[in-house]
Amino acid sequence: MRKLGFAIILALGLLLPMQAHAEERTDWLLHGSDADLQAISQKVSPFTKEFKHAPLGEVQLTQQEVDEIRSHYPDVNIYPNREYGVAAAPAAPAPPSQITYPKRFTLINTTPEAIAPYTGKGVRVAVLDSGIDVTHSKLSVKGGFCALPKDQCAKGTVLYNDDLGHGTHVAGILSAAKASNGTMGVAPGVDLYAIKAINSYDSGRTIDIINGVEWAINNKIDILNMSITTNRDDPALKLMLEKAYATGMIIVAAAGNEEDGNHSDSVQYPAKYSTVIATSAVNIYKERFLEASMGPEVELAAPGVDIFSTFPRELDDDGKKDGYYELSGTSMAAPHVSGIAALLKERFPEMTNIRLRSILANSAEDLGARGRDRQFGYGLVRYPSKVEEIPMMTQYTQNGRVVFELSNADKTSTRQLKIEERTISEQSPGKWETYLLPGTYKGKYAIMTNSGKQIQEDILVKIEGKSYKDVSSSKWYAPQIAYLADKELIYGFEGNVFKPDQKITRAEAVAIMGRATGLNGERSKTKFKDVNSNSFASGYIQSAQEKGYLSGFPDNTFRPNQPVTRGEMALLLQKAFTIPFDSKKASPFSDLSPKASSYEAVLALTQSGVTKGYPDGTFKPYESMTRATYSVFLAGAENPSLFR
Repeated sequence: MRKLGFAIILALGLLLPMQAHAEERTDWLLHGSDADLQAISQKVSPFTKEFKHAPLGEVQLTQQEVDEIRSHYPDVNIYPNREYGVAAAPAAPAPPSQITYPKRFTLINTTPEAIAPYTGKGVRVAVLDSGIDVTHSKLSVKGGFCALPKDQCAKGTVLYNDDLGHGTHVAGILSAAKASNGTMGVAPGVDLYAIKAINSYDSGRTIDIINGVEWAINNKIDILNMSITTNRDDPALKLMLEKAYATGMIIVAAAGNEEDGNHSDSVQYPAKYSTVIATSAVNIYKERFLEASMGPEVELAAPGVDIFSTFPRELDDDGKKDGYYELSGTSMAAPHVSGIAALLKERFPEMTNIRLRSILANSAEDLGARGRDRQFGYGLVRYPSKVEEIPMMTQYTQNGRVVFELSNADKTSTRQLKIEERTISEQSPGKWETYLLPGTYKGKYAIMTNSGKQIQEDILVKIEGKSYKDVSSSKWYAPQIAYLADKELIYGFEGNVFKPDQKITRAEAVAIMGRATGLNGERSKTKFKDVNSNSFASGYIQSAQEKGYLSGFPDNTFRPNQPVTRGEMALLLQKAFTIPFDSKKASPFSDLSPKASSYEAVLALTQSGVTKGYPDGTFKPYESMTRATYSVFLAGAENPSLFR
């Protein structure tokens, strides 16, 4: 992260009035634009922590300081530190047949015979948890990191040692060497790393988890197991996980143990995020663990009931003190998926995380309702002897920009994506892009594979920030406004309103277009007698005139405060964006005369798909434009492939 860019941890003593010493200061995470944070940072004390891979940082603030920032810098996001814990519980003693590896491994096809010659060798796997017992004879820990404050790290020389037990149990499921009692890990050959982000009291904060994920990025971890949960959305962690996923990392997390019998959507974070494989738990009879969270985000299921695995001896209180313990939960299911992912990574080292994720989904044994469902996802994870891939959708969000990518698009014959009943245009095979105003959106994608298999899934898109009070996400012009706002080409008004129906003046139209095309906007004298050099648009108007984009009126006026018409806007945009006109195509508009000055420009814009006429066959070239219709014109001209 740049020193003053994006997100900085702030102590706002010089920016805001000092509070009484008794007022409590708490930890927050800050995220915002360069401009806002640079303005703030000129009057603040040194930050505590900054991140290289994501625009995030930590700060201690009083509540009044938080309120002041929100008031003066509305575009700066201030996030609380969420509390995280593990997703496991002690299990009742089970018959040996339920806890020895052959039964469980046969279920998911990971017996040594089935996976040979692969063991996960050379694959870098990190367990982000309570640490790993580095003294356990069946665990080989290559290294690690304690992401917690130093006083919460493990005592002794190895700060990432496990003082809770959960991380050691998870690590054993994933990669323990075979023991005399028959237990072993799914992928015993991996390079195992410990990221301690949960303390001995089963607690970790957002800043600790993010710190651990960034360590994983810096250390080129291939697979990250996160058997931790929180019940609240955590935008700061979401952003860091997106950065990790973009590096090619496979991220697996426990779905959570929050099902209460109501069959509600109870998948926890971070498993709820699209970059993460949300894992549910089943018993040896392939029945869902009763407490396992349910929801559309569940991607796979794995054994998670009465799992016997490694445990620190000093914490082993089952009466045996043998360094092994039984636990149940989706925490135990996740490392089975991580282990199989490691086997596939060794087997197919050049494959991307998206393709490997697709293989995991396609090779799963379908359980429950046909296809992907809320209880088991695609089904029970299994190591595939033969590999087939199915297309999978991944989404990325950055401010208002949303990108959807479909893996293995060449294996599909038809593809369709809808957000809130609006069909999104495909930019290239398997890739969609759109812009959305802040809010939560429901969508759906439907595809048919070349073999005739139909796949249809619901998706959820969440855009952080404040939306305009007077622009509904369902409005036909909302994506264009979101696009221009994201590019900082158009702005709203005080009170968080956009005024979409307000007429836009000729001066405003040229100024916004000038920002889009990179014209010189510095205020200057103009050739027009009614445009003062002090006008906000004078520089843009003069630059546009010099480039031949506009000429004004015969009386040497520009009439800057006059509403711009649809025809005038067509003329301006055609020249500014060099939009071609095909003279061989006839005009479809009954009210557009070939003698009109805007004739060619209007047809150029409509032929290229920048805009359309009205259903009655007219274009209405002399109609005044509103801020909404102007946004549609400009966005279409600026990015025709996106808004065609």
